[in-house]
Amino acid sequence: MAIKGRQFTHLQELLDYLNGIVLSKEQSPRLDLDGLTLIINDGGDHTVTFVGSSLTLNAIVVQINTVVAGAASLKNYGQASPPRSMLAFVLAGLIVKTTGTANALLGLSTTSAKTVGATAVAATDVIQITECLNRFTVIHK
Repeated sequence: MAIKGRQFTHLQELLDYLNGIVLSKEQSPRLDLDGLTLIINDGGDHTVTFVGSSLTLNAIVVQINTVVAGAASLKNYGQASPPRSMLAFVLAGLIVKTTGTANALLGLSTTSAKTVGATAVAATDVIQITECLNRFTVIHK
């Protein structure tokens, strides 16, 4: 069994990694998603069709959560300058599909569906968690 190590700059980022949260890549403060779609599955497929040509990340989260309550949130991980905002899918078992037309602009995979919690690290697989100079490191199986 392979041993993995990851380092994080914020404790919440470490916790989200351990819980298998699905994150987008870093985002610009506003996105033109008008008419584009995101397909998520919580036992059945749901399509979010975005409305707006200059959407903030908060507005994007609201539109997603209108379709599936509690599916998404915004993560910053404590970085104020420059902000490192990412869209996070937090509803356990939720699948972010690859076929949405907004996936690429949102920084989400267009090649493999991602399931919230699927990459979670079991507590029994954690070998060590350390903190040094505001960096958090986890070593796990």
